[in-house]
Amino acid sequence: MSQPKPQLKNGLLALAEVAMVDLPAAVTLRAFKAEKDGELQKAGLESYAVATGVVTDLTNRAYANRPFASFGARIIERSMRTQRVVDAFTGAFFAALWPSIGLPMATDIEALRRDVKALREEIRATAYEKDATDADSANYSRDAESAREIAIREAALGARAHPDFEDASWVGWRALPAVEVRNRVRR
Repeated sequence: MSQPKPQLKNGLLALAEVAMVDLPAAVTLRAFKAEKDGELQKAGLESYAVATGVVTDLTNRAYANRPFASFGARIIERSMRTQRVVDAFTGAFFAALWPSIGLPMATDIEALRRDVKALREEIRATAYEKDATDADSANYSRDAESAREIAIREAALGARAHPDFEDASWVGWRALPAVEVRNRVRR
């Protein structure tokens, strides 16, 4: 609901009074260090309250005007349509650009994260089993351990240049599925 015209008139008069009398008086008192009880702050808050009331009333009156309201609605509708078109164009543009540059897609990164998580869980389980067997038998052969390390290094080198898989996101490295690396390393 909009205010009647006399209330808008009273609001404008109050705003003029605060802006031309109260604020300059409070600034002058503060400049001469004669201010008491935060008079400048009180005058500022009063001017803010009066200005907010006047602006709210003017905004309500503008939107109550049918031509202005329909113009505002058309602007909002057109901006939403433009935003949808721009979003669609951006999605299509980057969907074609991303693979041509060679950058991985979000689904590829997510699959890689799942593989890394599975590897971590497998390593934890293997470490737990190893600790359990270490407690039972502390007798390890140094030759068997060095052969295992060599197998791990060879598997890692094979992962760099495996002929069956496409290039990964890092230049010079080839993607080798984690399952194949695990199969090469297992005893």
